[in-house]
Amino acid sequence: MIFEYNIVEGRTIEDVWREIMWCAVRKGYDYKVQVGSYVGQIRRQLDYAVLRILEPSVRPLGVRVPEGCGIPAPTDDEKIWKYFQKYILGTEKGVNEDYTYGMYIAPQLPRAVELLNKSQGNTNQAAITIGDTSSINQDDPPCLKVITFKVVNGLLQMGLFFRSWDLFTGLPENLGGLQLLKEYVLAQLDFEVQDGPIVAFSDGLHIYEMYFQLVNILNVDKI
Repeated sequence: MIFEYNIVEGRTIEDVWREIMWCAVRKGYDYKVQVGSYVGQIRRQLDYAVLRILEPSVRPLGVRVPEGCGIPAPTDDEKIWKYFQKYILGTEKGVNEDYTYGMYIAPQLPRAVELLNKSQGNTNQAAITIGDTSSINQDDPPCLKVITFKVVNGLLQMGLFFRSWDLFTGLPENLGGLQLLKEYVLAQLDFEVQDGPIVAFSDGLHIYEMYFQLVNILNVDKI
């Protein structure tokens, strides 16, 4: 596993989750939220993070915590499957919800698959954008902004950009659900290609103050 500055590479989602949490605790900066989710709380945030998960399809997709630590795992495979169905592909908003990612993903997904099949993977155009020109006016605009699909060395690679990203609970469930999306796309490709890595970038990856104690219990380090 490679650890260099704020760049983390690992085999599984869990590997990367643990390593980037280690990085955020040691190298993040603290600030009090003035606008956005959980106003008034402290965030421990990285100025940037680049993650590369080499084998994101490894099950379980959900991350685990040590037995006896007294806290539940942030997510599991059942929760990830429901998240994929409701928020990654689902287009129906719940009460008090401004959007689901699926509202933006579902209309663009057929074209992304078409572009990949038409080019036999030789294209950079299979990119899905999340949000529109009015999203910036929402109280909580979409955190995930871009999803890309590229074929690199015979592997379907997914690229992601998060403008803001909850490291402790959001990251593992987001990555698990998006891996299911990649597998969904892979099943629709009519040329020879295998499942590949996820590469994710964020300049707002953070741990909320309300999770500091839980992170300390996991003995990542002490905040």
